[in-house]
Amino acid sequence: MPKFPACLLAWVLCSLSALALAQGYEQLYSDYRGSLYQIRLIEKSSNSKAGLGSGFQISADGLLATNYHVVAQAVSDPEKYTLEYLSTDGIKGTLELLDIDVVNDLALLRQDNPGKEYLQLATDTPKKGETIVSLGNPLDLGMTLIPGTYNGIAGGSFYDRIHFAGSINPGMSGGPAINTRGQVVGINVATAGNQVSFLVPVDKLSTLVQHFHQRDEALDLKAVTYQQLIDNQQRIIDSILQADWKRRSLGDAKVVGEIVPAIKCWGNTLDDDESPIKRIDKGCTGQDVIFLSDEFNTGRVEYEFFWLEADNLLPARFYAEYEQQMSTFYPGNSAGEEDVTNYRCHQGFTSQPRTGDVPVSKPDRSKKPLIARTSYCVRRYKDFPDLYDIFFLSLSVDQKNRALVSHFTLSGFTQESADAFTEKFTSEIQWH
Repeated sequence: MPKFPACLLAWVLCSLSALALAQGYEQLYSDYRGSLYQIRLIEKSSNSKAGLGSGFQISADGLLATNYHVVAQAVSDPEKYTLEYLSTDGIKGTLELLDIDVVNDLALLRQDNPGKEYLQLATDTPKKGETIVSLGNPLDLGMTLIPGTYNGIAGGSFYDRIHFAGSINPGMSGGPAINTRGQVVGINVATAGNQVSFLVPVDKLSTLVQHFHQRDEALDLKAVTYQQLIDNQQRIIDSILQADWKRRSLGDAKVVGEIVPAIKCWGNTLDDDESPIKRIDKGCTGQDVIFLSDEFNTGRVEYEFFWLEADNLLPARFYAEYEQQMSTFYPGNSAGEEDVTNYRCHQGFTSQPRTGDVPVSKPDRSKKPLIARTSYCVRRYKDFPDLYDIFFLSLSVDQKNRALVSHFTLSGFTQESADAFTEKFTSEIQWH
């Protein structure tokens, strides 16, 4: 029997393995392509495409699943937009919107002429490292298969997202990610580039389908969205208020760090010859927001602190530089005038005990209190009148050449939740 060099044998084995994988992926695509659709947002006046995404059939009677952000404009402006599907075989048809989950970015629709093929939703979770396959229509180039790796639920978010090591591209949003048995394990939702993408876990879609089948009345999209936003903000504020708030030093102060894993903090120091003031920055923000429209997102929690000091400036010069640097604050989320009212602000001077290392419940009364100029601004959501964006900014003014700036933005919270957060936030800041 002839003997082969080890390197040649390894090359042959790798080639056979790659061939087997390619044939496996080809078979997956062939088996399930009939369940895949392009979802089209159609501008009625021009009868032309205004947006594209992907979707997939999940039942014999023509239920389709996709991302909410793919169909959002048809939800917010049904007089201007309609929805249609295009099959991989070129068949077009209209879509009816049945139910939505704005928190998990999902939508459920029905075809006017159901296809014969549909995908099953998985009931078991893939193992970490397992190969799964994302399907969709990237950049309007036709249906494409992207293999990648399941890496479990990504950490650092208020919302469950699967970390998928594969390249999801624009146009693939709303498409399925399937296991090698052809069962849906996730729904394409976002990418961070460099083979880092995110999927909505399939159990969120299963819950939405169950909600749809249990409903016995016509869908009121505004009421559904409102209740989902109310429930979500309560879940977030409860997790924040129940957490152990750890303080971190910043200059002569102690400020709040990462309250929960979904909030990440970053820091920076500006100390150069071009600026007479040394500034130490600490910014903390939740990593995700809820998409409501192209101009409107919500569900954001962010807070920032800035410590400023200067040893060789007169107080008047210090505060002039200080105010100039701090004059560019703005809310962390985007919203248009059709979405929210104008901000209404209450401004004034506040006094807070200097606690130092003394517990907040026992402030050191021998020290003069911390004096700050504070702004508390609120704007109301026009379609959801019990939800608000809250913008808080506090600038200390009682030291000649030292200052602490505190800021937070909450978007889409009730007044009760905002009040509880504000009280906790301000009480946790300490300055020696």
